[in-house]
Amino acid sequence: MGKKIYPTCRICDKLNAEMTHCAIFGPLDPNDIDNTAIGAACAKSGDFVRFIHAVPNEYNFGKTLDGRPKDEAAESELLIYDANDEKKGFEIKHGMTLEEWARITFGKKSD
Repeated sequence: MGKKIYPTCRICDKLNAEMTHCAIFGPLDPNDIDNTAIGAACAKSGDFVRFIHAVPNEYNFGKTLDGRPKDEAAESELLIYDANDEKKGFEIKHGMTLEEWARITFGKKSD
């Protein structure tokens, strides 16, 4: 039996050839290509598709680039964004709240 391969964007068929865009998550930062938490989330939701010609690297075998075992607990956590930060950012960028924008864009809320 072979070694366990941890899914990452690098070996997923949904990552474009330039390794900058995922068909599921959209634009990807180069630092996220080897993120096993994103890969695990895709695998759990059924979106991860192993690219058959991709060559796994150290991250896919549970190691860091310097050969140390990876911290599975830390790697399995996805970043959680605070909704308040996003609301503030939207308001600063657009000059109105998200709710105001939705009302203008989609009309009044129907009951």
